[in-house]
Amino acid sequence: MKFLPYLLKNVARHKLRNLFTMLSIGVSLFLVTLLYAYLDFQEELGKQSADYRRLVVTHVEGLTALMPLAVVDRIRALPGVKAAMPLSWFGGLYQDDKLPFAQFATDPMQCMDVWTEYRLPPEQLLAWQQDRTGCVVGNVIAEKRGWKLGDRIVLKGTIYDCNLELTVRGIYTGPDSGDPEMLWFHYSYFDELLKARRARAAGRIGTVFVKVADEANLADVARRIDERFASSDTPLRAMTEQAFVQSFTEMVGNVQAFIQNTALAVVFALVCVAANAMAMSLRERVREVAVLKAIGFQRRTILGLVLGEAMLIALAGGIIGVGSVKLLTTFVDPSVAGIPGLTRFYVPWNSAFTGLLLAVGVGLASGVIPAVRAANLSVVDGLRRVV
Repeated sequence: MKFLPYLLKNVARHKLRNLFTMLSIGVSLFLVTLLYAYLDFQEELGKQSADYRRLVVTHVEGLTALMPLAVVDRIRALPGVKAAMPLSWFGGLYQDDKLPFAQFATDPMQCMDVWTEYRLPPEQLLAWQQDRTGCVVGNVIAEKRGWKLGDRIVLKGTIYDCNLELTVRGIYTGPDSGDPEMLWFHYSYFDELLKARRARAAGRIGTVFVKVADEANLADVARRIDERFASSDTPLRAMTEQAFVQSFTEMVGNVQAFIQNTALAVVFALVCVAANAMAMSLRERVREVAVLKAIGFQRRTILGLVLGEAMLIALAGGIIGVGSVKLLTTFVDPSVAGIPGLTRFYVPWNSAFTGLLLAVGVGLASGVIPAVRAANLSVVDGLRRVV
């Protein structure tokens, strides 16, 4: 710590150059931390969903292929299944919306038995169950849009040729890991509208969410579902909710490899930028280093001072970048971006620590060559050199 004032003085010696070096590191680590946070965020959601003992059933051909509603009752009858409900995406627009928020047709009789992490007052649940055109919304989206119990909501169909006229009968709450911006409505009401228009999607659903009685039986129940429908006209595929969430990421390719390769390229560029700044700084202080060695400073001390300066600059840039992304995702609502699936996005602390470790690594890598050259500098050569 006794050399800290000296290091700070050296950092402040070329304020503009070191400031731009810090900012370049900060901006780059802002992006890298954001990318790694996405991976960690998805992993944390997957781990949390494993505690809820749920399976997601889809057609073997994927989400674009619909299933007959009758499969829900058949799945409920299988051993180990506690509850099951249909879940179909509507994708309508509300007023002047450009992108749809999460809207699902489901079964109000089974919904709260499957999504046990959410809380809905019993009287509101009963009111929703008794009102065919009723709906339930999350507390966050209700607050954003000013919705209250009894309000009318009209959703304009984009995927389906029908509009939904709904009445808010309940407002649910949930844990931090939950999604407080969904809207649930009666599948029966939605199906009636489709049948009136003789739509091909009438009587068909997109997914089935299954609540398993015992966590140890998740794999067995998934296998039973696959085997039960393997030879039917509608072969199904059951997967854990964690695997279902992961499948969305895989739809756009190997995101993990892309992020890792991008981060590697960014870190390499940062090392080059920071190393260039350190090399310029040491070139201007050759005689100063020679004087330090002449008055008794050891090689390892010179080496440590140069490395410490490089790490100090890099760590300052890392704090700027990582701190900015952490503050941004803490105080700015991610749902304003309108990206489905990222309405709950946040930066886990392990992602922030990874960003700071990368900053330290950049400091070490960028300072090692100038530090070794400074430590091996001859006193005579240094004192007679004119910059």
